[in-house]
Order: sequence, then structure tokens, then C-alpha cells
Amino acid sequence: MNAGSVKRAQTVERLVAEGVPFEHAQTMADCLVTADDYGVTSHGCRMLDAHLDKIRRGGYNLAPTMSVLRETAAFAVIDGDNALGPVSAMRCMQYAMQKVKDSGVFTVFSRNNNTFGPAFYYSLKAAEQGYIAFVCSNSPAQMAPIGGKEKMLGTNPFAAVIPVPGGDPIMLDMATSVVAKSKFKEYKERSERLPEGWALDENGNPTTDPDEAMRGLVLPMAGFKGYGIAMLIDVIAGALSGAAYLNRVGRFYGEDGSHMNVGFCLTVIDPYAVLGEEYDAIVRDYIDTLRGSASAEGRAIALPGDDRMAYFHHNR
Repeated sequence: MNAGSVKRAQTVERLVAEGVPFEHAQTMADCLVTADDYGVTSHGCRMLDAHLDKIRRGGYNLAPTMSVLRETAAFAVIDGDNALGPVSAMRCMQYAMQKVKDSGVFTVFSRNNNTFGPAFYYSLKAAEQGYIAFVCSNSPAQMAPIGGKEKMLGTNPFAAVIPVPGGDPIMLDMATSVVAKSKFKEYKERSERLPEGWALDENGNPTTDPDEAMRGLVLPMAGFKGYGIAMLIDVIAGALSGAAYLNRVGRFYGEDGSHMNVGFCLTVIDPYAVLGEEYDAIVRDYIDTLRGSASAEGRAIALPGDDRMAYFHHNR
């Protein structure tokens, strides 16, 4: 049994011991270990203890229904019923992948959820089946609006993975903040200062102190552009799905055990239904053309996800 399999088995065992159904524990474990496999350790197994604490505080529904509330040929609205975030998100992705077989493009909106961890995980699962998938989620408020100092918007992540026949997928996964706020804790654990331009303290002043940053605000990526994208995700994944939005999204580390009511939006595209069998040749030509373009001296052309795929292959 390799290291990844051991980690999965150990994670499942610990979750089941806290009352999590075996199938749900498998999903949760696969999500966390996959994050580690691709170098996204901030969302990997280091988060297990926090999830276990939330289970003990009664913050999750361990027997969720996850019902379909509304549906057309193009979309569905699913109630996550306060399940473990990866469990409800995978239910949404599996539903979309089933429906896309008939529609070519299918979107799931979902309410009453919890933090789903690494956004790329769900898009990667779709890419493994030959689909293009875009996933986004809102999250607890950690950013102020431009000109403000009150936490109003989450770092609202989004991810997309494009399958490439015979090669590594193109993988985009990012928060709408300059970094995910979970990075602050990693810097604190290493007793390091944050880079400038990452955070503000509680009074809206720039800081490189991880403690002050965790109490304060993370800055949006690219200034107003990141702020605008965070708002867009909050409206589409949060408000439109019927979930909480803005500073009404519950906190993951809340002491009262109340659920977060996070909103998801997942869109799955069957590229062969949209484009036809020439998809393979076109996506390969797209990548080859980019890779073959003129590069700066001593450098190679990079595509989104190259770093994660290199980490994955190096540590297999």
C-alpha cells in the first residue's frame, strides 16, 4: 500500500470513528489527500482535525438528504442539507456529470453547504471523465469592499480543468484574494512574515504580521478586478443558489456549531457534444501552439496547472 493509500485509509478510519458514513468518509479522505498530492497542503490532510472538531461541535449533518429543489434541462438547484462540504460538492458534480450526457452543458447551483476545500478537486474529477468543468463557491467574509475596512466578501474560490487527451490537463484554481487566507496560518506556523501587499490589519492598515492579518483582512487579487470577481461569484454561487451571501455566510471555525450555508455553482461541459470529435486535435493544437511560442531567454512557456502537475508527478 503506497503512502497515499495509507493516508486515505487512516483519514477514513478517523472520520468513521466520529460517526461519518463510510462512503462519505471515503469522499472526504480522497478530497483531502488529493489536495496534498497536488501540493495544495493548505487544503489537505492538515485540515482533518478542524473538520473533526466541527463534527464534534455538531456543525455538520452526518445523514444529509441533499435533495433536488428545482430542475430544468439546463440546471438544477440542490440542497446540500449541511453535509460535509466535499460530500455535497461531489454529489453536485456527480449529478451534473450524469445530466450533461443529455444536455451537453449542465449547471448545478447548491445551497446549505459547508466549505468544500480545494476547488480544483471537483473539476479534476470531471476532467477525468472527459468533461470541462468550472466550479466556484462563496465563503466567509475576509475581504473589505474597495474603500472599506469591514469584512464583507469571502475569498470566493473558483477552478476550471480542461482535459487534454494524451497529456496533463490545463488546471486553473485560485481564490479571488491575493492568496487564500489559510496561507497566513502556514506563515505563522513557520514563524515567517507575510509578503507585503497580502493583508491589512483590523484598522485597514497594511501588515506583514500573520497574527494581525488573521484578525484583519486579506486583500483581493489585482485590486478592483479581484474584488469584482469575488462579488460575481458571491451573487452566482451564493445569492442565486439561495445560500447565504456577503457577511452572512457562517464561519468554519464558529464555536456555536451552526452551519455555514455556503453556496456552490458547478458547470460541466461535454466538449465532444459542443465541438465534436475534433476537440482532441483542437485542444492539442491549442497547447502545442502556446508551448511553441517564443519564450524569454532561459525560460519555458508555462500553462495554468503546470506547477501542480509537476508536484503530482514528482511525488507519485
